[in-house]
Amino acid sequence: MTPSPRATWSLRLNLMAWLAVPMVLVLAASLWLSYRTAWRQAMLFMDRDLTSSARMIAEEVRYREGAVGVVIPPAALEIFASDAHDEVAYAVFDDKGVLIAGFPGLTPPSRKPTDGRVEGFDTMFRTEAMHAVSLRQPVITPDGISSVSVTVGETLKARDALVRALWLRGFIEQAALMLAAAISIWFGITVELRPILRLRRAVLDRPPQSVEPFDPGEVQQELQPLVTAVNDHMARLGAYLDRQQRFLDGAAHQMRTPLAILKTQIGVGRRSKSDAQVREVLDKIDQSVSSMTRVTNQLLTLGRVEYERARPAAGPVDMRELLRAVVADIAPRALDCGVDLALEAETPCTVAANELLVREMVVNLVDNAIQHAGRGAVATLSAEVADGMGVITVRDNGPGVPRAERERLFSRFRRGRSAGAGGSGLGLTIVAEIAEMSGGKVELPEVPGGNGFAVAVTLPLWQEDQGTASTNLVV
Repeated sequence: MTPSPRATWSLRLNLMAWLAVPMVLVLAASLWLSYRTAWRQAMLFMDRDLTSSARMIAEEVRYREGAVGVVIPPAALEIFASDAHDEVAYAVFDDKGVLIAGFPGLTPPSRKPTDGRVEGFDTMFRTEAMHAVSLRQPVITPDGISSVSVTVGETLKARDALVRALWLRGFIEQAALMLAAAISIWFGITVELRPILRLRRAVLDRPPQSVEPFDPGEVQQELQPLVTAVNDHMARLGAYLDRQQRFLDGAAHQMRTPLAILKTQIGVGRRSKSDAQVREVLDKIDQSVSSMTRVTNQLLTLGRVEYERARPAAGPVDMRELLRAVVADIAPRALDCGVDLALEAETPCTVAANELLVREMVVNLVDNAIQHAGRGAVATLSAEVADGMGVITVRDNGPGVPRAERERLFSRFRRGRSAGAGGSGLGLTIVAEIAEMSGGKVELPEVPGGNGFAVAVTLPLWQEDQGTASTNLVV
């Protein structure tokens, strides 16, 4: 599987990136909100000052000497004193829109405010933007009650300065909090990555032959399944290495003895002076080479079983056809050894297994019968279906094996005490391992009459309707 480029980046940087992007978005939204808050606060202060000034002016509107007039109190303009030096404009209009006092360039809003209410609006005064408020003030005259409109406006320098001051303070505070959060997150990620780094160091410090499990409790809960999976893999690897080591140890032992015997026989042949002695030695050498070939072939078969165990693959195997093929191939050797082969496979029997391995298994069973049954014996091969499983049986009427010695026959390089010369002790081991790998089992049933030896292998049947085996191979 090809990893994505991002999967090879730093985990710390990846985590910071996932956290930094939302943090930046949150900071941007917070800055915008803080700006809006600062603007509203500045407008609130500005409207409050403009309203106070307008009310002061409105309170001084009087009917005097036949006309409505107003005296502007100094306090109404001193409210706006600031370092920004904003321009302040005011205007008082009667109910007909005639300017009573103030600046003619400052006009009231198009929508006249109702009595007692203040109307705020934005306008232009000369060449500068201005924010203003307008209110209506009733005035008692001899002709009745009349209304005047009082408008006060201020340019925006002080307001903008206040917005910047409030927003900058909020920006600095939030940026400081974000920076502190980023540092805290970086430190937290570094601390949380320490168990992974310790696990990495533990892996690097392990000797090559060590398959001891790691302690899942040393890492966080989210990583414990990964450590458990690694431990399971190491356990399988340890079992595989153990089988390989036992195989190599046994193979070395089994190969060393025939080679030593062969070397001795060659030395005897060299010292022999008569043709009869040389022929006798050559016969023994031939027997040793045959025995060594048999051991080598079985060791290679056992090695193949170990290899196939790592990648099991099952398919339909017609046991009737396979048994016929094995009998046809091995019949000449059986005749040379004086053993008759009989085949009982009338009913269909298709099992789910690796065909090459099953053939090796059957060959080992028949070869075992030929090797140990003795001349004049009959070895019978059969295949049948019983209890939803395929049963392959090889039995002979030879001397058999005592019940007490049968269990040891499945151990590598172990043979019965009554076994003849030339065996390797691997035949039934190969049979047992192939059966186990195929999801089956091996049994040593009793032979009718009590004489002879039988091996029965049970394998799962192939399910045609499903297109798969009725059971998975055992790894």
